[in-house]
Amino acid sequence: MYIAPQTPDGRVTAVRPGENGGIGIDVSFRVDPAFRAEIEGRESEVIFAARSRIARLGIDVSPTSDLTWVDGNLCLAAEVSASVPAYGIEPFLADVLEPGVRVGRLVFCPAERRLGSDEIDQAVLDNALQLPAAYSIDYEGRFRIRPEGWVYDLAEPMTRAALTTILTRADGKDLLNRIQTRRAVDRLVLEPGGGIITSCSMFLHRHYVVLESEDSPLGRHLEAVCLDPISTRGTNIFLEFANHGDRRIVNPTVAATLYHAVRADAKPRRWYGSAAVEPAAAEPKVEAKAEYERLAPVFDELEASSEDHRYSHRLVAVSDDLPGLLDGAEPSLVWRRPNDACLPAAGADVSAEEARDALDGGDPRAYGTCILSEVPKGARATLLLGYFPNLVEHTQICQAALERKIERIIFRRASYEHGSFLSARDHGRLADYETLGLEVFWCHDDRQHVVTHVFRGLRGFFMEPHTVERFKSSLIFAGYGSSKLLDPSEASKVDRLIENLHGLFGEDIAIMTGGGPGAMQQATDIAQSRGMLVGASFIETVDQETNQTAEFYQTFQGRSRQARQRWFEVASFHLFFMGGVGTLEEVGLTLTDMKLGVIERSPLVFYGRHDGEGYWAELQRQFATMVEVGRAPPWLTENVLVTDDPDAIPRFYKRILELG
Repeated sequence: MYIAPQTPDGRVTAVRPGENGGIGIDVSFRVDPAFRAEIEGRESEVIFAARSRIARLGIDVSPTSDLTWVDGNLCLAAEVSASVPAYGIEPFLADVLEPGVRVGRLVFCPAERRLGSDEIDQAVLDNALQLPAAYSIDYEGRFRIRPEGWVYDLAEPMTRAALTTILTRADGKDLLNRIQTRRAVDRLVLEPGGGIITSCSMFLHRHYVVLESEDSPLGRHLEAVCLDPISTRGTNIFLEFANHGDRRIVNPTVAATLYHAVRADAKPRRWYGSAAVEPAAAEPKVEAKAEYERLAPVFDELEASSEDHRYSHRLVAVSDDLPGLLDGAEPSLVWRRPNDACLPAAGADVSAEEARDALDGGDPRAYGTCILSEVPKGARATLLLGYFPNLVEHTQICQAALERKIERIIFRRASYEHGSFLSARDHGRLADYETLGLEVFWCHDDRQHVVTHVFRGLRGFFMEPHTVERFKSSLIFAGYGSSKLLDPSEASKVDRLIENLHGLFGEDIAIMTGGGPGAMQQATDIAQSRGMLVGASFIETVDQETNQTAEFYQTFQGRSRQARQRWFEVASFHLFFMGGVGTLEEVGLTLTDMKLGVIERSPLVFYGRHDGEGYWAELQRQFATMVEVGRAPPWLTENVLVTDDPDAIPRFYKRILELG
């Protein structure tokens, strides 16, 4: 992964009247030892960058002091003011700003990492990054960005409750995405004393951009000045301008500098938790299979009984010595089902009645996680489970996690009734484990590897440890299509299409499909042959087998079809190959998500040819009719390309995204 060298978000420590009519605040930033060692003596090269959600509301957080060290933290004073009068935020701002509110981070911008004009130009030519079309580069290595023709309004008046949610809650940006809507304009007009929120498209893979926030004749950009390599990949890269002068500004622009991002090698997430058990040096795929071959026999031994592979057995064991476990030692605790235990009915989960009985003092021996009560607090042990946890087990695991009794879960089977497919409830439980800091691993019998569960944004996927960094940093394309094979001529065009995507966006891209056979498998094979990362969102169906080559994946039971679509949110672009009824469902869900602001509105490609015409031509005509009669927004036709020409797609992306 490549990141900007930065601190976590700083928090307000004090609030007072501002000197220039705004609100004065003091902010403290936690600094880890590595960052401090890097910047000490070079504090002048550290800048403050406000949180995006703050600037998107037109709130300016302008530093009024230099950085100072206080008890190992960096501190600064700032003044906060509302710069977009139309948003009506100023009456609530003083009430919402209070100690603890996160306002932004510090970013290190060393001169030796800054790119010169020739380096920026070459990076654009090499597709190492993609800048907005209307950019220019001066001889000092600054480039100037002109926003696209959009202005962002609020769909409803701002309230104190809404502002509090946006600024203080983890999911506050979701609310902002729903109520902030964009409006097309012929030109951007910045009135005296006013402000506007606009945007551009940009793709940063291994660089970060720092925008200038000084007053200029073309407007002042607010203090959200750092564009990160991971988050700056797509449309709606927000730009926020204020006019502190007494004359109108038309089409404001902002100057920027470009820096090489820092490679961040993530600590490997392995099921044994530390370097105490080092695997033999091998290719990653070989190593992953070797890890399974070491761990599966441990489960086999612990599960050996007449109840083997029965839901009622539900192995539960606790170990604080995984190396010893591999050498044949018994776990610290293991649950053996008592003969007289009150068993839950066989099934993938417990009923509401069974759960209430257990929580109200029913026989706890029916659930093996009862042994967690015997684990000392702070033990940070590993929990081994024959099956993914049900509701009662989940509540006991969460309590143990809060007390740091356990720090890792390894399960073997996703479900008794549904094989390797997880339920919608299971995905909620995985999110809870992530929140509580529990690592989750799957000893996956079907694939014969041990995978870790990793989140990207709000969605988690399973993958082998060596895949984590590529997964987190790749630009992801979602590909949908039929389980029926494409004919050789169409398949060769898909090959050309994927080559074009690689040429336009560089090497840090991935393809994610539904994981079935046919067109999806062909796209997977082609992408992997070109060295691209491939993922899948598997759904439990009776009419198709899942492919076995996806490098990151998630699984869903059949009743979770619509929930499964949420996992395609990690994709920046959506490609629809020739498909049937299932693909039509995915078209509808994707368009609805874009309409409701659940996912970013991005250009859509419908690809393929049948009987001398584009396969999706009829659907394109239906879209046009829906827009004509006012039953769909205009972007439904403006942002759609129906084609079977792989060379038309990069041109389409560059035009819609206004890339240079």
